[in-house]
Amino acid sequence: MIDISKLKTFVTVADLGSFSKASEILYITQPAVTQQIKALEKTIGAKLFQRQGGKMCLTEEGKRIYEIAKLLLGSYEGLMEEIAKIKKDLKDSLFLGVSATPSEYIIPTLIAEFHREFPSATVKIFTGNSHDVEEGLISGVLNLGIIEREPSGKFVSVPWLEDEIVFFTYPQNPIADAGEIEPEDLYHIDLVMREMNSGTRKIVKETLEKLGIVFEKLNIKIEANNSRTILHIVKSGYGSSFLSKGLMIREIERGQVVPVKIKGFKVKRRFNIIYPKTSNITFLASNFVKFIMSKTQENIPEHV
Repeated sequence: MIDISKLKTFVTVADLGSFSKASEILYITQPAVTQQIKALEKTIGAKLFQRQGGKMCLTEEGKRIYEIAKLLLGSYEGLMEEIAKIKKDLKDSLFLGVSATPSEYIIPTLIAEFHREFPSATVKIFTGNSHDVEEGLISGVLNLGIIEREPSGKFVSVPWLEDEIVFFTYPQNPIADAGEIEPEDLYHIDLVMREMNSGTRKIVKETLEKLGIVFEKLNIKIEANNSRTILHIVKSGYGSSFLSKGLMIREIERGQVVPVKIKGFKVKRRFNIIYPKTSNITFLASNFVKFIMSKTQENIPEHV
């Protein structure tokens, strides 16, 4: 007999093309993923995956099983949703993808509050950049995403909290006392930046280019996919960077970092709650959206 968890693992590996990525999102070890796939192959009596160019691809037998497994999982999740609605109980798992900035200062508190109010629910959080979250949603592994940029046209997008990106440095840096610098001054400053696919980096790049800056000519000395890492590097006395003001409000108040104005640079954006247009938002995900919107005093859109 095949259990649902093995089918979920199988479909996740097939969607992501990787045992390691599947283990990360499903919160199980990579050996456990391998063991589940081998057990499934033994039950079916055929190999389900083959490696092609560093990616795990479905065999012909795997493709046949995948189509049926996808339908079965969809039916199972629909059944669980209906039971939850009938019982008015949220005994279900929410697979939530959160991009780096909101994951590091606003989301943890809200999830803790959500769990206190709905203790039967389980929230599994995947943290990556905005691009990673979109990929997880398209593959069907994630139910809901919160990202720091406008999503592609493949998603339903619910605008959420407003965020401001500021340029900052450490107190001993000469530019800390400048008050305001010209955009061209950035060419002579060592920068610590978020990675290529980051929503923060994308919007900073677009804004600076509108001010005439050639982004590729900037002195980007360090890149990191974690905003807290960048904050600690600058706070320790190296370089300057662009990050969410909300992320470092305590450090600003304590004088550990100093915001520096750039003439003409002003970036405000909205975090967006997203899910694919091709699938309905789940019962649990809908309740989570309504919860965090109510806690942050934003209006709840009718389609959630």
